[in-house]
Amino acid sequence: MTIKCDSCKVWIPIIGIIALSLVIAYQFVEPPPPQEASIASGREGGGYHSFAVKYQKLLAEEHFQLNIQPTAGSIEVLKLLKDGKVSMGLVQGGTGTSVSKEGLQSLASLFYEPLWVFYRKGQQPIDYIYELRNKRIAIGEEGSGTRPLALQLLQDNKVNKDNTTFFALSSKVAAEKLDAGEIDAAFFVTSPTASIITELLNNSNIELMSFKRDLAYKRRYSYLTSIKIGEGMIDLEKNIPNEDKTLLAATASLVARDDLHPDIIQLVINKLSEVHKTGGLLEKESQFPSKQFVEFPMNEKADHYLLNGPSWLQRVFPFWIASKLDRLKIMLIPLIAIMIPLLKSAVPLYRWGIRFKIFRWYATLNDIDRKINITTDLSLLEEKKQQIKALQKEITEQVSVPLSYMGELYTLRVHIRLILTQLEEQQSIVETEKS
Repeated sequence: MTIKCDSCKVWIPIIGIIALSLVIAYQFVEPPPPQEASIASGREGGGYHSFAVKYQKLLAEEHFQLNIQPTAGSIEVLKLLKDGKVSMGLVQGGTGTSVSKEGLQSLASLFYEPLWVFYRKGQQPIDYIYELRNKRIAIGEEGSGTRPLALQLLQDNKVNKDNTTFFALSSKVAAEKLDAGEIDAAFFVTSPTASIITELLNNSNIELMSFKRDLAYKRRYSYLTSIKIGEGMIDLEKNIPNEDKTLLAATASLVARDDLHPDIIQLVINKLSEVHKTGGLLEKESQFPSKQFVEFPMNEKADHYLLNGPSWLQRVFPFWIASKLDRLKIMLIPLIAIMIPLLKSAVPLYRWGIRFKIFRWYATLNDIDRKINITTDLSLLEEKKQQIKALQKEITEQVSVPLSYMGELYTLRVHIRLILTQLEEQQSIVETEKS
């Protein structure tokens, strides 16, 4: 028996208990996030699609694959989300009423999208939407985000199919027909940098409507705000527009299914910040991403991230390492609850094991000692003598204890010799009496 073996008797069960606790705790660790997800955008070449491509490139740097699904617009995006065909989608404000909000959550609002209402110049400028009655209007194609927003505003102003002709046209076709005079007005929801907007603003036969009742619309719809396109803001050299214009603006948001992995949500928002934090022509720096102007309930993880930023782990480690460490933090529970008490008890248990071994030998000595003076049987005395010698040999040749217990071991050896001497004296006395 050695010191190492003695300690093994204590440490092996402790290590086994800790290992078993970790195995049990690991069953409660969340599964790792998938390494890919899908996002629905607008048409290829459009603003939504270009932003999705930027997200895709940034996520690829983290070894995460983002698959892009082009669509006709926000209505189609929401349908794909509801059907589970994509995990995330870029959605225009004002389209949330087209589907049930159950199972969908907002991750962040991202940027402003002005509502542009262009009309053919005539005798009188158009200042109010109700002045579009009895005209031919392009309100956006089926599945686009422009269509529901345009219909809502037109309905508020009693402009409907009974008194006006509506056309479901894509932005490109609507711009062409407006230029050709085949329609009188057209609604567009897109970025001010879109080529269609620049072309229409440069067209001398077409005028941009300025909303005079923007405050009324803002109060009525939480997803709308008003923005001012200042004189010359689009093109300073050509002074486009040639006067200040007040526009309504929806806010583009990233909407996700509520079963999207929390770690992916944090990774995506981190990349959204890289893209949108600097702002743009209409947005101030650090204004987006934001939890304002969203139509769907905010995701808790996204809300926390937007409020507090990345965690310490995410600041220090790459995404996949931080994700794994964060998921494994539940393993600290058994380590704290079980390991600390076990470690505290290890040294007392070890001491008790050493003392128990010494005390066990004393029990044998005590039994022999009580029988020495009352025994006259020479064979029994010889048997006890051999038993003591065997014990003495075992302790001398095979037993090793820590230095702190050597005093007790030496004391035991002295007592063994004492008992052995008493046995030999008792043997002599019995032999003398019998002779």
